[in-house]
Amino acid sequence: MKFSDLVGHKDIAQNLKNMVDNDRIPHAILFSEKPGYGALPLVLSLLQYMFCKNKKWMADQQEEGGLFTAESNNKEDTAETESNRRGVATDSCGICSGCKKMMDLVHPDVHFVFPVNTTQLVEKGKKAPIDMYFGLFRELVKRNPYFSEQDLYRQLGLENKLGIIGVSEASWIINKLSFSAYEGENKIVLMMFPERMNAEASNKLLKNIEEPTPGTFFFMITNDPGKIIPTIRSRCRLIDVPPIDETSLAEGLKKHSNLDGQAAEMWAGCSLGSYGKAVELISQSDESAGNYSNFISMVKLSLDKNLPDLLNLGNDLAALGKEEQKAFFINGLETLRELYAIKLNLPEIAYVNPVHKEELTTLGRNLDIKFFPICADYFNDAISCIEKNVNAKFVFCDLCNRLYLKV
Repeated sequence: MKFSDLVGHKDIAQNLKNMVDNDRIPHAILFSEKPGYGALPLVLSLLQYMFCKNKKWMADQQEEGGLFTAESNNKEDTAETESNRRGVATDSCGICSGCKKMMDLVHPDVHFVFPVNTTQLVEKGKKAPIDMYFGLFRELVKRNPYFSEQDLYRQLGLENKLGIIGVSEASWIINKLSFSAYEGENKIVLMMFPERMNAEASNKLLKNIEEPTPGTFFFMITNDPGKIIPTIRSRCRLIDVPPIDETSLAEGLKKHSNLDGQAAEMWAGCSLGSYGKAVELISQSDESAGNYSNFISMVKLSLDKNLPDLLNLGNDLAALGKEEQKAFFINGLETLRELYAIKLNLPEIAYVNPVHKEELTTLGRNLDIKFFPICADYFNDAISCIEKNVNAKFVFCDLCNRLYLKV
């Protein structure tokens, strides 16, 4: 991926290019984002730029006879031209061997690490080595580099399990970094969701992150930096990736989703700066629609004081996988925010899907203003319990009882 292919974040892209051009890349960078903001495309563009053997220079963009000419009979002019070229690189070329390997995600000096767990790839009860997941990981990144953690687990077939970066993955990283670089001088570890590292893996990698060998870089992408142990977080340069601005997001949707201008602007407004969420809203995935429908049903049953059906719904949700349960709560919090904005008569910040606007407006009239912060606390508590492996039936039963009493 080239910097010119990015949707938004031109300022961050320019800063990353400057780091490479000035040979001032921090040995460890932690990119913090909300799902779909585009940290992975930024890192992939950075890596392709680092490994490109024939970067695009300003000279390539000049007409013949312009500021930089292709050839010069004067050796001093040639030397000056090369000096100028070193200062005005604009992007990776996209055609050299380094670029092609990065676009195929097979560069031998880039090592991808992400949370894994037991799956159907190996016999029951055993965890496959991370190498076995690379094919699936590459498919996902090529299809949608703005993927969420739930998308990753679904792609890897983790079913109802949370992914973990454990000691075996840490040992795999250390082993890979013990070899010399295959091409050039740089070795890269690109870690997705480092907040999923357990304590043993974090401590095992601490020395490598704190004092890497020359030319070794750690790039990490997190949705929750607070869950990364302080000893690792403090040794990284933190880059906060903000939401994509609405104009750039609309342009990206027009280009990649074949939408007209009005539709692209509408979906860009609904997605709150997340390209990944915009794509999900446009595709109206079954999971997203199901989560919305279940949340609305849960609130309506609580309003109707229909406890038996409410508990039955909770029991059905408890039968889902852990990541699907988390997705329900996260999507529910977003719908709750939309309801709250509508209740406060602030439609300009509600960013409601037009398909749901009428239903949410009607539902909001029946809810007390005090309900919204209370429900948000309930959902956040439930997410915390799911991540701590509390029995899901207890979590959903408790949630349904609380909602029944408070709505």
